[in-house]
Amino acid sequence: MPRAQSEYEVEDIFIDKLTTMGYDYVQLNNYDDVIKNFRIQLCKLNEKVLKEAKGEAKLSDAEFDKVMLRLDGHTVYESAKILREQWVLELDNGKSVYLEFITDDSTRNIFQVAHQITMDKAHMKDVVYKNRYDVTLLINGLPLVQVELKRPGVEINEAVNQINRYRRFSFKGLFRYIQIFVVSNSTQTKYFANVNERDVDGEEQNVLKSLVFYWTDSVNKRINRLMEFTSDFLTKFNITEMLTKFMIIKKTEPTLIVLRPYQIYSVKRSIDRIMLSNMNGFNFACTGSGKTISSYMLATTLRDDRRIDKVFFLIDRKDLDDQTVDEYNSFDPGCVDATDSTKELVKMLEDSSKKMIITTIQKMANALKNKRYTDIMDTYKTKKCIFIIDECHRSQFGKMHADIKKHFQNANYIGFTGTPIFKENKGATGRTTADVFYSGDKVDSCIHKYMIKEAIADGNVLRFSVEYMRSISAKQIQKEGLDPTKIDDPEYCKQHHINIDELYHDPQRIAFVADDILKNLDRHTHPEGKDVYTAIFATDKINTLMEYYHYMKNHNPDGKKIAAIFTFTANEDLDEGQDKYSRQYLEECMQDYNEVFGTSFDIDTFDGYRKDIAKRLKQKDLPQVDLLLVVDMFLTGFDSKATNTLILDKNLVWHNLVQAYSRTNRVSKVTKQFGQIITYRNIKKAQDDALKLFSGDGDPNEYLLESYEYYLSEYRKQCEDLRQITPTPDDAGELIDENQQRDYVFAFRKIAHTLAVLKTFSKFDWDDIDAILDEQNYADYKGWYLTFYDEMKKSEKTGKESILADIDFNIELVRTDKINVVYILNLLKDINRNNKEEMEKSIDLVLREIERSDNEKMRYKQDIMKSFITTRFFDLDPDEDIEVAFEQYEREMLESSIKNFAEDHGISAELVSDLLNKYFTDENSISREMIRNQIKSLNLGLLKTTKIINDLQIFIEDMFDKFTAEGN
Repeated sequence: MPRAQSEYEVEDIFIDKLTTMGYDYVQLNNYDDVIKNFRIQLCKLNEKVLKEAKGEAKLSDAEFDKVMLRLDGHTVYESAKILREQWVLELDNGKSVYLEFITDDSTRNIFQVAHQITMDKAHMKDVVYKNRYDVTLLINGLPLVQVELKRPGVEINEAVNQINRYRRFSFKGLFRYIQIFVVSNSTQTKYFANVNERDVDGEEQNVLKSLVFYWTDSVNKRINRLMEFTSDFLTKFNITEMLTKFMIIKKTEPTLIVLRPYQIYSVKRSIDRIMLSNMNGFNFACTGSGKTISSYMLATTLRDDRRIDKVFFLIDRKDLDDQTVDEYNSFDPGCVDATDSTKELVKMLEDSSKKMIITTIQKMANALKNKRYTDIMDTYKTKKCIFIIDECHRSQFGKMHADIKKHFQNANYIGFTGTPIFKENKGATGRTTADVFYSGDKVDSCIHKYMIKEAIADGNVLRFSVEYMRSISAKQIQKEGLDPTKIDDPEYCKQHHINIDELYHDPQRIAFVADDILKNLDRHTHPEGKDVYTAIFATDKINTLMEYYHYMKNHNPDGKKIAAIFTFTANEDLDEGQDKYSRQYLEECMQDYNEVFGTSFDIDTFDGYRKDIAKRLKQKDLPQVDLLLVVDMFLTGFDSKATNTLILDKNLVWHNLVQAYSRTNRVSKVTKQFGQIITYRNIKKAQDDALKLFSGDGDPNEYLLESYEYYLSEYRKQCEDLRQITPTPDDAGELIDENQQRDYVFAFRKIAHTLAVLKTFSKFDWDDIDAILDEQNYADYKGWYLTFYDEMKKSEKTGKESILADIDFNIELVRTDKINVVYILNLLKDINRNNKEEMEKSIDLVLREIERSDNEKMRYKQDIMKSFITTRFFDLDPDEDIEVAFEQYEREMLESSIKNFAEDHGISAELVSDLLNKYFTDENSISREMIRNQIKSLNLGLLKTTKIINDLQIFIEDMFDKFTAEGN
């Protein structure tokens, strides 16, 4: 049997492959070498302009210093912008030249590959810890693509975590210009964009696993193996195109986005359809997979083409309008002019500088009908206009399409939809999406497909967990001989002359369903007790919604924040079952909402009300809406990562079903493993038909979670595997070897994932799994899992290499955050301090609670809290304030720690305290250079100075964690 290749062997083969593709191998040992090489390649790239301006393609030291001053010291985001600019360099002779750092012409760019570049403090002062990189691809001397390789069999996510470490500790200087990372274990290969060091809120930002992609061919066949990936993705032409055409520098966050393969193929094929064939077509892209980015890239590419006179992005509903405009403007603020009225639309048509306009189909149709605008509209009759149609499956587009097409005689139409109209789900018009975008008998109207089966397989959207809740019983029907298991089946009821609609709206059933929803809402939306996710509850009509709303309003013991929204006048877009009371009902819901959230919406500000609800469902710095009651609104076109649950008391079919389900399955944190559907109606057949249709006749079960019983069985197997490693939780404490700890982490992580899934089922009960692994033993095993995590984090702070450093612990999935500092202090307050015997028993329970806490901040304080309880708490006066006493104890402990550290290192406690206070005020205020300046007067010598700087940094961070963590 052939042996597995080592990581180093894989690197060598990979580099050989790149050299055959035209990359030049360059030996770069350290950062000094990188700078020298960049200087040479920059001059080669700009040879023509340099020779014209100064007679030679060289830069003097002074000129190159100016270049480095421009390039160095910027964030990843700022560096990405600088990379793509033409920068003016003033030469020593007084002339100026425009320098390029990269060009979209792959024949002019200079491609190099380097191996094992070492970044350390000796060559780059910003480096925190020394790191050596696997393979670096340099374009024009700049490191733009970094490849990290693992040996076969290693989880590919470990390479992603390794990159996150490098980003924190050593990707400094010109390495901030890295645009794309590639990770591989030879059999699996992925790519992803670099991200800015900090997010829009200033928080440290890591690369998210959800934004790490497989590469595919044009028909979505995955290209997994490293060498096959290299042959396609890393060709000179393709990587140049990726860097210059298919990356977005998102200006509002700020961050970088690299397109996924299906987005790239969709854009390319759409442009070819227009520019080469002069035909129309639509893109079938799974809902939630990123159609907006595809349409943005297509629209902006066409906007910048001189052959195109105008690009229109057409939307057919107002509640989609805002979201699309917001997303476009998040990529490039001000790039889109959204029109509020037909008059405004016509004004923009008059302005030749407005190359791209987002508007609604209704406004465009009105502009064509209104005789006042005839002259202006006629100027576009023969101009080259492109119409990009969002959600192009909607029937409204079909009604207005003929008028628009008749007027714009030289236009092309490109659609995007996740749920096309096929012959199976076509409406009264009888037209399919293919009919609307018909371009000729021999041309497929569908330009590119990326269906739900591919999106789920790639991890771009989540699977669905569907629970069918039986809500109708035979007791409600006074008939003999009925099969109780089929009472909720519409066909069965029809055969037996049972009015199922009447049963659905029975007040007792509505009360039962409402109670069941409120009872289990936390289980679905707050996994592991965390307040994270939100839910939508869809009913069949407004009257039904209000019956639920009134019942829930009066039977809401936990104080869930419940809201409702619907349209109060019938229109062609929505028919939500309005009647004469609809306006009154809506006003009631809005008034309740105002009281809960401190807002002041009314009927006249309905659009603001809708927007505010959307924000709260997305949980962006606002108190959330826990449960939103709707009829049709928010079931299409609404994207929210924080919404994970759809509850149904409504029949849905075909595209309406898939669209509604897809509100729940946007990829988010690790705690969101799937989109949850809780249905109180039997829509199994409709669901299977819809999923099959929109996945190309695939098996609908591929997109759904398994049964509760299946996960019970998995839990049993996984617990047996864990016990093979550690028969009892206590045995985990004997795992000294890091390889054994690694095995333990992998085994327990599987259990944690399965348990998280089990807990989302309404029928979950610990009694079902007590015989396998009860709650207490699970908690004990989890304690060691968290201990290994804590030890790994400590190793990382000291710069020590750890086998566990790059493992995905998925801490969010196992931590409940219930036992925090406030919780423990409240337990201490409740102890009867006048009875010593009772006090000792209560303290023993409190200490156990501290031990089993999985709150990250609380774990920093464990030792302090235990020490406070065992050495100070007993001696407190029964009337003394516990919180004040604990704060005083913390101050004493901090002062003692400072004093001990200072004595051990032979420096003053005042110096340590001063540095600590500055760090507590601003985490970014302390640097190695700043500490060096503080202690240089001590004349300690190089080795001792370096050791004290290292120890001080670790000590300061440790004290910050311990004494600023509130744990709540």
